[in-house]
Amino acid sequence: MKRITLFLFGILCFTACNNEIGPEPRIDTEARQIELRIPDAQVSVYSTATVSECTIDTLWVLVFNGNTKRWVEKIAGNDIVNNGQATQLLPQLSNKLENGNTIICIANVAPNPDTTNITPANINTCFKTRSNTHYSGGDFLPMYGKIDSWAPSGSYTCLMTRSVAKVQVQMGTAPSDVTGNFDAENVTCQIYDFAQSGYVQRPGSTPAGISGTPGLYTSPFDILQKEGATNTNAFIYEYQSSIYSISNTNTNIGIKNFHVMRQHIILTKGTAPNTRYYRLDFYNSVDSIFLDTERNHHYIFTINKVRSEGYTSLTQAQNNPGSNIEYTVRIEDGSQSITSNGQYAVVTSVDTVKLTTDVTDQTVATFRSIDPTGGGLNIDDNSISVEDIQPGGAALTITSPSTSGSIATGNKDLKITTTGNLTQATILFKYGNITHRLYVKKVP
Repeated sequence: MKRITLFLFGILCFTACNNEIGPEPRIDTEARQIELRIPDAQVSVYSTATVSECTIDTLWVLVFNGNTKRWVEKIAGNDIVNNGQATQLLPQLSNKLENGNTIICIANVAPNPDTTNITPANINTCFKTRSNTHYSGGDFLPMYGKIDSWAPSGSYTCLMTRSVAKVQVQMGTAPSDVTGNFDAENVTCQIYDFAQSGYVQRPGSTPAGISGTPGLYTSPFDILQKEGATNTNAFIYEYQSSIYSISNTNTNIGIKNFHVMRQHIILTKGTAPNTRYYRLDFYNSVDSIFLDTERNHHYIFTINKVRSEGYTSLTQAQNNPGSNIEYTVRIEDGSQSITSNGQYAVVTSVDTVKLTTDVTDQTVATFRSIDPTGGGLNIDDNSISVEDIQPGGAALTITSPSTSGSIATGNKDLKITTTGNLTQATILFKYGNITHRLYVKKVP
């Protein structure tokens, strides 16, 4: 029986999709490997995924021939090497993968799923999320990933998507505070009125979600900058909170209208009898619209100004918009492809460039380097190259950037020209001991 080796790519600081950091690990030469990438977009020094966000308790590997199940295998977290780290190695699979198979990987779900009647179309019926109404730091997060068509001669990545959204609150740079004591050491956070359960696999393009029970709230979590804080995250299920109250997915309450029963955060400052409360909504002040809560998105609330003292009761704070506090909400969806050695990194806006025909001097992605010393990726003939061009006679030329200069933290356009009816190629970015791959493929 041929051995199949699977690699899981989680994140501590960044993640990679078939990208290398230093020496390559030894892999089985009899079969191609599957990589599971568990991304988290970096938006500030606080936002990288923790070990628990990348840890797998139990992984199910489901293999289908079309809609027909071929086999299912359960893998315990204890059998995964380096579980929760940037690179995790699964044990040898007991069964064989065949050309054209669909592979679905599901992690950290409720026990005893229905693996007898499973099809790619009824994942959410057969696999349920756990009984958690929400998740905190240290909890195993539900994840889902899929490879549409396995090819033994190819190199494929299974993108693992968390089925929940990550929420954090931070203080801005030198925030204005008229109260004099609104700070990370004196304030805790809780999310109220969110979806009480969710789906392993996203059921559609819009996160309608499952309506919840009014009054439901998460465990308290700290503002990011609190000294010695160990719990600065909350994870909730997705919900179309831009237009629905938490208890009603049938009545559109308007994308710009305040509503008491919208999902929101309550900040609690101080202790009794001097406790004060503030409300934050999932709200885009630039466009004056309320926001959906989407899976695998990262919502960071930044407190910029505290204009007045908070409300004296929780009910008062919940019944009124947060006009006494100025804040912004930044959203990241994990769409970047990142390779890092834990200190430096190369980032591309996508992990795969998809072309329908040959192109001439076309911008296909952006890229940048991350260097805490303030330097950048030196561009020369060896730092960006092309390999694996198919078919024979086809060509891919990088027309921008030129082979001189450096790329620091700002995004730079990547432009290419292809000829000869190119069907696939790989662009390599080399930065020290980091090799980052950007795949180019022709699609119908």
